This record gives sequence, structure tokens and C-alpha cells, in this order.
Amino acid sequence: MAGTRSKQPTHSGEGHLVSNLVAFVIYLALFVVGFYSLTWLSLDNVWPMAICLVLCTLAYFVPFVTGRSDTAKVLAEGRVAAE
Repeated sequence: MAGTRSKQPTHSGEGHLVSNLVAFVIYLALFVVGFYSLTWLSLDNVWPMAICLVLCTLAYFVPFVTGRSDTAKVLAEGRVAAE
């Protein structure tokens, strides 16, 4: 069977450079704005902390929910997230 070769699984983001960069910029901006909101934090005004928690949580968990963070085990098995 010299002619049959198993195809190695490709990287999950291969061929999606622009969409990956756009997603990275959006989630990084959410994260940075969340921390920037803490500049207005005081004992009288707790809304900046709520904003920080919500934005940083979104920036961290949304990529997991949308399938942008495949595990090494999933990629090694040749499976990728649904496009």
C-alpha cells in the first residue's frame, strides 16, 4: 500500500486569516474596554466593576461557545468545529 497515505488534519484556522484577525481584534477590544472601565470604579459607583465582569467574561467565553478554540485532542482526531 505504497500509494495510500493518510492525510494529516489541517490546522483549524487554516485559510481563515482575515476572520481570525477580526475575531481576535473584537475580543481583545472587549477585554481591554472591560479593564479600562475600572478607571471609574469607586465605592460609590460599582457599575464599572459590573461592566468589567460582563465584558471580560464575554471576551473569554464567547470564543469557546462559537467553536474558535478547538482542543488539541479534537484536532488530532481530525475533527474540526462546524463552519
